[in-house]
Amino acid sequence: MAKIHTLRISNFRSIKDFEQVFGLSSFVCIIGRGDSGKTTILDAISYVLCGNWNLSIFDTDFYGCNIDEPIIIEATLYDLPARLLQESRFGLYIRGIDMTTNTIHDTLEDSHIEALTIRFTVERDLEPRWCVTNVRQEDIEIRASDRASLNMFFVSDYVDKHFSWNKGNPLYSLLRQEDNDLRENGNPIIDALRDAKSKIDNNSFSEFDSVMSRIKSSSAGFGIDIQKANTTVDLKDIIVKEGKVTLHEDSIPFRLKGKGSKRLISIAIQVEVAKSVGGILLIDEIEQGLEPDRAQHLAKTLRESYEGQVFIITHSRDVLVELKAENLYRMAKDAKRLFHFDDSFQGVLRANPEAFFAKKIIVCEGATEVGIVRAINNHRIKMGRTSATLEGVKLTDGKGSNQVIYSDGFLRAGFEVCMFCDSDEPNVNRVKESLRSQGISIIDCEDNLSIEQQVFKDLPWAGVKQLIEQQKHSTSNASVEDSVGNRYKHYVKNGVLKEGWADVEDEMLRLTLGDVAKDREWFKSITKGEMLGTVCCDYFSDMKDSRLNEQFEKLSKWIEHA
Repeated sequence: MAKIHTLRISNFRSIKDFEQVFGLSSFVCIIGRGDSGKTTILDAISYVLCGNWNLSIFDTDFYGCNIDEPIIIEATLYDLPARLLQESRFGLYIRGIDMTTNTIHDTLEDSHIEALTIRFTVERDLEPRWCVTNVRQEDIEIRASDRASLNMFFVSDYVDKHFSWNKGNPLYSLLRQEDNDLRENGNPIIDALRDAKSKIDNNSFSEFDSVMSRIKSSSAGFGIDIQKANTTVDLKDIIVKEGKVTLHEDSIPFRLKGKGSKRLISIAIQVEVAKSVGGILLIDEIEQGLEPDRAQHLAKTLRESYEGQVFIITHSRDVLVELKAENLYRMAKDAKRLFHFDDSFQGVLRANPEAFFAKKIIVCEGATEVGIVRAINNHRIKMGRTSATLEGVKLTDGKGSNQVIYSDGFLRAGFEVCMFCDSDEPNVNRVKESLRSQGISIIDCEDNLSIEQQVFKDLPWAGVKQLIEQQKHSTSNASVEDSVGNRYKHYVKNGVLKEGWADVEDEMLRLTLGDVAKDREWFKSITKGEMLGTVCCDYFSDMKDSRLNEQFEKLSKWIEHA
């Protein structure tokens, strides 16, 4: 059951230099932004382990189209088929993997795991070459049939061939498993085609008799006797095109099924192959053509039961929540290796799966802050500036005190991170400087203030009145007045709200409104937070020299520049 321990890539497509140790990982999910090189990694694996000899290479497959630098892809594999390790094959090229250090040695020791390194090379002549390499010996060629025994299959947009019984396809591999004497007994597919041809030969094809009679007569006139000629199918066309024998449902070939169904069937065939001989399964965008629940089920099933090694790429949050953090590897553009997540990211993954696909992340203290940043993003778009999506920015809900844990985790994973938070939580305040020193941008309120208190402190009174009216509409006039009136007495001894109390600006009333909005959770949802942020953006130019203006401006600049 061959598996990849280490993969090295040089000068291949979007990757200049790359090396990744997968160790004993049996399920690898690669995530990252578009054009970061994820599919290039899968293609590299499919090339170095390709079971065909006629692989087409083009100048555009070279990094920067520079054909003077050869493409080199190396895969070091373990759990190899026994016959490949025989001395008559590649036994003299066995290397050793020290699993305590994950290092590869050219000399095998007793504590090592046996391994072979296959190297794929293409130079300017565009001729692919495959060899097994070890510094102890001169490189030796590895044939396509030996590479095919590693059972690498790539499930992409081109899976129709997986439904034919042609040599090299997984269906044919299954057929060989069913009949170990297949070579001695001949090819059952060709035998079946010959039998079909025999039945065709017995067909009279009477529809053609009149035309054939005229041709025979005309030929005789030219001195050639073809009186025994008949109409049938050329055996050459049948045998050469044995791949035309494919799976059907009733009379409909599987190639006409939907994309999702075809991919699932293709994977099912490979799973059956792997049950006996293992295999390396590559799936680009596993969720393609599938409903979220089916994509989740597929990922979960493969992770738990596939008897080989799986490499997948996904952009689906539904797939991520079915995986363990240790299954995830992140590819960043021009990176020389993947970032491997560990168990410490499990909580972050469950709470914010969408953020793992971002380039930059704003970790908001709560739903209110998420809504406010959404409003800022809408305002930016309205003003003709770039959107958060274009800049690769994702907003996440830090859910209060977890904001610090999430921010630290995302930073360790290589994301650019910004924290948008209040300043009324002592435990968070104590670590802010430490987080800043690590590279996290922190945009917060004035000392001891929540975002609600900061808004009612800095927003022009016209905006304050607008928020009051919206809250009255959301609850009731009496509820708002009772809450504000009871709290107002805390700031003004024996204070009583007068009729039209919201019409006149009052500093004590500002403090009161901030407290009530916080305690009564006026804006504790993304929708209400976005409404709050929209009102603030409407008065942005009237809040110069305020902390709220500074916060909004910093958030906007971080979205665009970071």
